[in-house]
Amino acid sequence: MAQRLVSEAFGRADNYDAHAGVQQQVAAMLAETVAAQDLPPVPRVLEIGCGTGLLGAALMPLLPGARWVMSDLSPAMLARARARFAGHGGVDYRVMDGQAPDAEGPFDLIVSSLAFQWFNDLGDAVARLNGLLAPGGLLAFSTMIAGSFAQWRAAHAGAPCGLADYPDAADLRAMGFAVREVELAVEGGGRAFLRHLRGIGADVPRAGHRPLSAGQLRQVIARFDSQGGRATYRVALCLRRNAASQ
Repeated sequence: MAQRLVSEAFGRADNYDAHAGVQQQVAAMLAETVAAQDLPPVPRVLEIGCGTGLLGAALMPLLPGARWVMSDLSPAMLARARARFAGHGGVDYRVMDGQAPDAEGPFDLIVSSLAFQWFNDLGDAVARLNGLLAPGGLLAFSTMIAGSFAQWRAAHAGAPCGLADYPDAADLRAMGFAVREVELAVEGGGRAFLRHLRGIGADVPRAGHRPLSAGQLRQVIARFDSQGGRATYRVALCLRRNAASQ
């Protein structure tokens, strides 16, 4: 997926938090999971895809004294995170593509919430990030996985769907991650679902997708609404220690 398009879409999401109820819930679950792990008293933390700071807001109070590098592909998103944490010491903000990180490690914790599904090559990105971990360091992230928004995809009834493909949980486990799967839903019908995607900047279509005509889109929305108007996120919370410590 073209990272420029992803950055631009998230940059336009200037009311992100108002639409990001699911993202806030996932950030809270990931923060609780990370805080339960064995980490140094003053961990060095790299966050990938910080967005407006939902994960930082949930995790910082659980890791007092941590030193953070908070990064995002979108300069606009990073500026919103900086504003959220104004006055909070120990944070370095950096515009950075998490697939090609240029931060200086080592880090005790690399963490990310709902950003890795945008990577072009998840395996390659994970290998690069693992190289920034200290011995025994923890890579912890949440990502959307295969099966997400199945109801919306089914409502297309053979028409091309622009949603991206997401990683498979089995593939994540094969990469050595401990995986916890959760489901959350967006209610309210097709138009509400589209507003949600636009509101969080997640309306970037798959490469080569040709948008539906207005008539086709109305048919998709009608089918979706007739089937309950509920879109389900399938999310994996993933943990893996640096292989150097194993």
